[in-house]
Amino acid sequence: MKRLMMFLVLILFPLTSYAADLEKGKTLFEQRCASCHGNEGKGDGPAAQGFPANMKPRNLAEGKFKAATDDAKFKELLTKGGASLGLSPLMPPQAGLSDDDLNNIIAFVHSLKK
Repeated sequence: MKRLMMFLVLILFPLTSYAADLEKGKTLFEQRCASCHGNEGKGDGPAAQGFPANMKPRNLAEGKFKAATDDAKFKELLTKGGASLGLSPLMPPQAGLSDDDLNNIIAFVHSLKK
């Protein structure tokens, strides 16, 4: 029975598609987020150097999120921007992303947690 369950899991959720999603998410993150959050999500991107101390980007590698408490809220944050959720107005909305793009970015951000 365990082997059957494992087989079904692998068929329904293939590992290669997850890896591809992470790669797409990483690419999108580098294009849209890394200038503030840094390539490793630590909040140390080059644009963040000029931000006021109380408005530094969140260190995503810590995995502590103020508003993005689940993936639906995370999508809302990405699409509407920080100000819409009472967060930093320096977090801009990310227009033009498909639902798959959003899921890929979120999956990549989750992979950054240490």
